[in-house]
Amino acid sequence: MSGFKSHIHMLSTTCSCYLLLHALCYCSHNSSFCTTYAFSIGHYNEISKPCILAHSIAKSYPQSSKSRHHQSLLALKAQETPTEAQRTEPLINPDPEEEEEDKLTLTTSFTSKRNSTITTSDILKALDFASVLLNKGLDTIEDAYTHFRRLQLEEAYLNQTIAPTSASKLNMDDTISSITEGINCLTQWNDPLDKRPRLLVIGSGWGAHALIKIIDSLDTGYRVLCISPMNYFLFTPMLASSSVGTIEFRSIVEPIRDANPTVPFLEGTVLDIHPVERLVDVRLSSSDDASSIPQLQSNDATIQQQTIQLSYDIAVYACGVRAGGSSGRKVPGVTYANCHFLKNIADAMRLRSSVGDLLERASGPGLSIGHRRRMLHFVVVGGGATGVEYIGELTDYLADVTSFARKGAFAALAPYTSITLVHGGDQVLPQFDEPLRIKALSSLQSRGVGVKLKTRVARVESPSRIVVFNKEDKSEEILDCGIIIWAAGTAPVPLTERLLSKLSPEARALSSYGRLAVDPWLRVIGAPHCGSLFALGDASAIIQNRGADNNGGDEILPQTAQVAAQQGAFMARLLNRGYDLTDSHVSMEKGKPVNPDNDLNGSLFASPPVHLEARGGDIGKIIQLRGNIEAKSFEFLNLGLLAFLGGGEALSQIQIGENKLIEAGSTGFLLWRSVYIVKQVSTRTRLLVLFDWLKCKLFGRDTTRL
Repeated sequence: MSGFKSHIHMLSTTCSCYLLLHALCYCSHNSSFCTTYAFSIGHYNEISKPCILAHSIAKSYPQSSKSRHHQSLLALKAQETPTEAQRTEPLINPDPEEEEEDKLTLTTSFTSKRNSTITTSDILKALDFASVLLNKGLDTIEDAYTHFRRLQLEEAYLNQTIAPTSASKLNMDDTISSITEGINCLTQWNDPLDKRPRLLVIGSGWGAHALIKIIDSLDTGYRVLCISPMNYFLFTPMLASSSVGTIEFRSIVEPIRDANPTVPFLEGTVLDIHPVERLVDVRLSSSDDASSIPQLQSNDATIQQQTIQLSYDIAVYACGVRAGGSSGRKVPGVTYANCHFLKNIADAMRLRSSVGDLLERASGPGLSIGHRRRMLHFVVVGGGATGVEYIGELTDYLADVTSFARKGAFAALAPYTSITLVHGGDQVLPQFDEPLRIKALSSLQSRGVGVKLKTRVARVESPSRIVVFNKEDKSEEILDCGIIIWAAGTAPVPLTERLLSKLSPEARALSSYGRLAVDPWLRVIGAPHCGSLFALGDASAIIQNRGADNNGGDEILPQTAQVAAQQGAFMARLLNRGYDLTDSHVSMEKGKPVNPDNDLNGSLFASPPVHLEARGGDIGKIIQLRGNIEAKSFEFLNLGLLAFLGGGEALSQIQIGENKLIEAGSTGFLLWRSVYIVKQVSTRTRLLVLFDWLKCKLFGRDTTRL
């Protein structure tokens, strides 16, 4: 049965890639780019994302001297600039010379590089990038082979682990004992006769999910166990859609056990990590336990009686971050009681319920016009991707439920709704290119969103009052509202802070905004027992500099799903290939035994992992490792950015190396939807998301409060 499901999964992903390639070819009219991007999409999803038709599809479209996406952006910029009645100051200077400069800005490297002189440096960069793409492609093939080999062994493994011995051969007590041992995921973990090292994965987000999905737990020689308070993987890019009912919550989650049935899962919260003793304290929990919500976690000593302690040999820390931070500063009043966040399913469910509650209360009798306006004033803090995408979804939701044409449930409330975006920067979506930032601001303002740029939050006084100040004139302003949505940043979870406090002062000095400093192989810098503690995803920051003073010379990767997923896959490959992740091979080379005392201190920068058998001359291993006796460091392949604006518009900045395809408006919306369908982790979620989109289009959004 698992093999049949895998074939269905392969077929659906192939069809999804086919549709995405058509969209890309339509937008770019560039066959070489489409071929390259299709190849990279296969890498990004890590397993079973074949794009065999890429080259033939791309070649079927003619070349164009001026790409269609350039023309569409110029047209959008000329047509969709707000009128004088919609704005208080001009967004784009109408001066002809400046407009000409803007047109030049919109031209991407696809057209500009055709007429430029090719230098030796350009050739070397192209060769380096081609090498990266080749390695990523070979990694994908290797992952697919591992996946299919595991499928052949899964059924036999599960039968051996779970199925009890025939009752005709054993009495009832022995049968019950056999079943219990199969259910208890800690039986094998604590087996003293099993000499395989124990690999503990903490978390179930993008990094942990990618690691679990790719690791060959039946052949790597590791006992693997995953611990998380949530027994599912969440497709976070569509969390904003679920918070207004465009997508249902269960359409974007997948049971973590389905990622790899051979990896046992334990639902619980890791309270503390003891890196010296290699122990973790775990509180067993259930899905209805309030403590599964990060904002409600308590440090009460009474939880000690509900904890168990587990030992490990290697721990992979992938706990992510929590919502509520703001560029390293703490804003008074930003609490779970005053603000709504958008970080997990619990946040989205709470936000959806609160918005519905506001609409119902505003429909009640005896309210003044001013009271209704304040109640239906939505304040969103943060002009990054989360804040802008939520505003896009919220404007669509309000337009739907207050529409007279569609007989919306709250049509009478249409004149009273308003949205304000508060952003500390001078432009929204700072991670996007300039033309797309201009388009995003124009789109928000044209839909009636009040945008306050260069404005920071001074304090949050209550759930219905927020005080902001302008960074230019230092003036304060009080905003009365019905709800505050905080999307201005993140902060480390308490467990990360406790783990940081147990590292050396030198390692803590390398930390950036509370993120664990890791080396290029994701080993936590300064942790005792080199190679026993790894960190990936939002909770980590890669440090390249081996000097004593980092001086900020390292480029910190963004906290995105792309980065976490690629790091999880990289970690799984290190384990699958059998590299020695410790520093013991260095001491062996020098002819000195490993000193346990020095090992406990943990040197800041360890040597690259080495495959001992390959270094010893094993030809088969050398070929299998493609000549990489020393493990290559992690390389992030940036595939671009996406952001939904609402009203059938989105921004798409697809990036492969230095080449970019930028799209805005309806074409960007087509790319946005195509990419998100391809990136779904299962056939089930793909079909559910497509059905939700269709249901929303035909019947509108559901306003039922359950």
